[in-house]
Amino acid sequence: MTGDKTDGVSRKLFEQAVEHFTRGRHVEAANMLARAAEGDDAEAQNLLGVMSLNGLGVAQEPRRAAALFSAAAGHGLKEARYNLCNLLYNGLGIARDETRAQEQLLAAARAGHRPALRALGFLYHLAGDEARWQQLATRCFRLAAEAGDAQAKYALGMRLVQGHGVAADAAAAKHWLTAAAQDRVYLAQARLAELRSMAKATPETRSEGSDMTFDHFTLPETPVPQPTRSVAFMSEYANALDPYLCDYLINTATPQLAPSGVVDPHTGSALRSELRTSYSMHFQPNMYDAPVSVALRQIARIAGEPSEHAEPLGVLRYGPGQEYRPHYDYYNDDQHEAQRTTTVFVYLNQVSEGGGTEFPRLGVVVEPERGKAVKFLNCDASGKPNPETLHAGLPVIRGEKWLATLWFWDRPFLWFA
Repeated sequence: MTGDKTDGVSRKLFEQAVEHFTRGRHVEAANMLARAAEGDDAEAQNLLGVMSLNGLGVAQEPRRAAALFSAAAGHGLKEARYNLCNLLYNGLGIARDETRAQEQLLAAARAGHRPALRALGFLYHLAGDEARWQQLATRCFRLAAEAGDAQAKYALGMRLVQGHGVAADAAAAKHWLTAAAQDRVYLAQARLAELRSMAKATPETRSEGSDMTFDHFTLPETPVPQPTRSVAFMSEYANALDPYLCDYLINTATPQLAPSGVVDPHTGSALRSELRTSYSMHFQPNMYDAPVSVALRQIARIAGEPSEHAEPLGVLRYGPGQEYRPHYDYYNDDQHEAQRTTTVFVYLNQVSEGGGTEFPRLGVVVEPERGKAVKFLNCDASGKPNPETLHAGLPVIRGEKWLATLWFWDRPFLWFA
């Protein structure tokens, strides 16, 4: 069979696989993609990599996903470069390699890949307060926004409001936030309302340059935060997450929200319960891009646990009257002789009224504050569940409450897959 004919067969298999995939027939799609990938179809390799990473239609195998992304990236497929970057950056089931991850991210960004440009914008923003990094961050967000990326439109609008890496410009900020709102970015409407109420824009800073290239960078090693309050097994940490990351988690999570459930302590399955009236979602492995991974690592530092021990990152939204009545987080998986040992959650917004977290047996109420993290140990020093960890999400009275939550186990979580 000639190379051209092989390519044609692989392309036809890929197109048929995409049709199966969009109809939810994942096993059939994976089988066809595997055949197309063997024929060196880069798009088939990339999509099969995503399915292997998430365990859709095939076993969850991050190493196989990395190999497939690498093969597709070798053909210059920018989407595969971006996916490979994310996997190498977060080290989900494979060895972390930030140098190689950065090379793939920069290559994808230079090729105009919108999510890569957006992710690079966040990383430049976090690289330091120097004007150079902030200007680069704004440039990346602008390029992604001009190419149509909804989240980049929001980020660029906020940078124009606050004068980060660009001269503050209320009119331009309004333009980009309006565009983000039209793309249904959740926080955009609220930020527009805040902008209208501002008497004037924030002070001007140095404008971004027009001749900059995408530079290599090193994220500063964030020191382990010191608690602002500790009571027994519970600690609070102010400003645990950057405000841009808080907003990004909210905007990313919103389309995936569904009524929250609780974990059945006997089976581990999700159940609906009147105890919990919030909405929530959990990140799938392919959603762990570079900025999400930065947030994950920061939370893991607070937990004092390896990020590999964390369950999928969860984001929750509580509206007025919604709550999570007194409950425990500890959970034992007897099949794998493992247990959930530590909880860390972060308030992602400022709650107008209500929405605190109560530990009734400690006589403590934690007040919501944007970026504040709360850590508590679900087990005592001997590894036994600690009944003193009883806690409740108090009802929201006005506004809404957003939380990012990570539960840590005593072993790598992918082990359970």
